[in-house]
Amino acid sequence: RRLALLDHLFQHLFEAGQLPRATAERPPVALAQQTGRVIADLLPPEQRRQHPAPTLDPVRAVDLPQHLVDHALETSASPECVVIVQDETHANLRWANNTLTTNGVGHDIGVTVIAFRDGATASVSGTAASTEQVTALVGAADAAVRRAEPAEDRNDLVTGDAAADWDDAPAATSIEVYDAFAKALGEEFERAEAEQRVLYGFVNHEVSTTYLGSSTGLRLRHVQPTGHYGCTGKTADLSTSAWVGGATRDFTDVDAHAMADTLTTRLGWAT
Repeated sequence: RRLALLDHLFQHLFEAGQLPRATAERPPVALAQQTGRVIADLLPPEQRRQHPAPTLDPVRAVDLPQHLVDHALETSASPECVVIVQDETHANLRWANNTLTTNGVGHDIGVTVIAFRDGATASVSGTAASTEQVTALVGAADAAVRRAEPAEDRNDLVTGDAAADWDDAPAATSIEVYDAFAKALGEEFERAEAEQRVLYGFVNHEVSTTYLGSSTGLRLRHVQPTGHYGCTGKTADLSTSAWVGGATRDFTDVDAHAMADTLTTRLGWAT
């Protein structure tokens, strides 16, 4: 059984210091060390020294989502335009046979450009983290709307101003969201081994910050945290199984001990 800690899985989470946790007070390297401690809780004691905290290469610069929105609106040649930038971070753990198998963190930025001209509408979406990439999406949307037919249900764009939180940095998740859960899960691995059960499962947490801007002045920001977990328990001979799972916003309400107790009860029903 081996736990592979791959450095490049962690780099994306800290790009350009845009994540609130990557600050001068708590630089990315310190966070990587914390990640190592979280994962170590899931390892048998004799293996922990074999997996030190990962090191990180220097972070790479990306543009702020607000800058990408404003750049797209300024670049568009269409009479009206709406731009949506979604900045998403995610962290996950997966386990099988009472041991952690994979873990990872990621950072994705997606951009949608919607162009309007003479009642026609066209949209183009893609991954973009720089003004150059956004410019390409804007050009594609401008070209598409020139070929589009007017929409029968067209209407005026909503007008407005910038929301109070428009200038706020994107919210983020990290492997630290599993601090308490990982420690308890490691203990449940040992308990399952002792009681002749095997555990398989996953946890996944995402935080998506969406920025919307329009040529009519509207600027909106929305943060959506989403978490899911699931675990299957089986008897040692694999003849009986049970499952438990659910959804959460931040994993503060997910208890690995309670999850394992529920599986034990359900396995008891089946036998």
